Amino acid sequence: MKKYDFIIAGGGMAGLSLAYYLTQSPLSNRSILILDREQKNQNDRTWCFWERELNAVGSDQSSRTLAQLRPFESILFRTWRSLFFHGPTYAGELDMRGYQYKMLRSIDFYTFVETELAKWPTVERKQATIQRIKDTPQGGFVIADDEPYIADYVFDSTFTLKLDQPENHNLLQHFKGWVIKASTPCFDPKRPEIMDFRVDQQGDCRFVYVLPFDEKTALVEYTIFNSTLLFDAEYDVVLRQYIENFLTTDAYEICETEYGVIPMSDEPTQENPSDHIVRIGTSGGFTKASTGYTFHRTQRYLQDIVRNLAETGKPQRTIPWFTRRFKLYDSIFLNVLEKNRHPADDIFTRVYTENPRRVFKFLDEETHLFEEIRLFATMPFWPFLRAFFDVLRRKIAG
Repeated sequence: MKKYDFIIAGGGMAGLSLAYYLTQSPLSNRSILILDREQKNQNDRTWCFWERELNAVGSDQSSRTLAQLRPFESILFRTWRSLFFHGPTYAGELDMRGYQYKMLRSIDFYTFVETELAKWPTVERKQATIQRIKDTPQGGFVIADDEPYIADYVFDSTFTLKLDQPENHNLLQHFKGWVIKASTPCFDPKRPEIMDFRVDQQGDCRFVYVLPFDEKTALVEYTIFNSTLLFDAEYDVVLRQYIENFLTTDAYEICETEYGVIPMSDEPTQENPSDHIVRIGTSGGFTKASTGYTFHRTQRYLQDIVRNLAETGKPQRTIPWFTRRFKLYDSIFLNVLEKNRHPADDIFTRVYTENPRRVFKFLDEETHLFEEIRLFATMPFWPFLRAFFDVLRRKIAG
């Protein structure tokens, strides 16, 4: 049985990102095995996220720094400096104040990372189904297609949360999107619509976003926050209705389809369940519970893990205790959604339109307490207060 320094269980976004960061670190000479049951050769999803703008870089040294800080900047599919929003009391542009909204296609990400990893003979790929992962005194132990593997550390992105603890909140963000090509120009490439609530809410949080690629092509995606998935045809009905009612496409063709389900859960996760196993990605709690955003957080957390591993020999992230308040905020927000304490379209309208720039900083968990209090003051008071006490009650009962 061959022993590796690191085994990465799952070759998706989190696993490939980790392998990339390891090869760009002082640990680049360590042996890495990536196990995944599928080849990543299709555009199976799209990641969107916001980041602060950077000043123009001039020197070669600055360019290298930018590549280190934002290694996937060169393969972004689209970048927008403005966002538009359509809620019940506001329709118009959001004030991003120095932030950019970015879109990355998974096929471009897979191709870039696979090309970079191919340069390193220390990185080995195997297509196999992972059957078991466990900790042993000798290291992390993995069985895939009945073959045993062992490593100093196993980074696991395959673990599935149970999402069944009644004291916690377990919603789903589920969505279906079409990349459509219209017969006539109808999109403004500089006008992405991040949230359009002009769809029947049905007591949930439901919206459509439209990300234009050019004057004729855009991703139109229908998103729901609740606990019940729809039948495939039900997403299609809403997408067709939205296009007919709010987009002047005339005829159009569907070029690509994407579908996904992201857990929105505050169930506690064990990023380090044992000495030699580290969970990453959604398995490690990298998805932000209140929004479902994962890509940007995953990159930040993985960079922390690799930095700590290189400096101390251990992959554990250092998490300041006071940052745990954001988990409480997430739980309160999920409680408001779960109990339908206030219309979600009004909540999102308030948070995005009354908190320029602060909302993006807050969702990135980079705000100070005073900024958070100012943001909370724009929310409906009684629904969130009731949610706060219900969250405390659940935690105590649990």
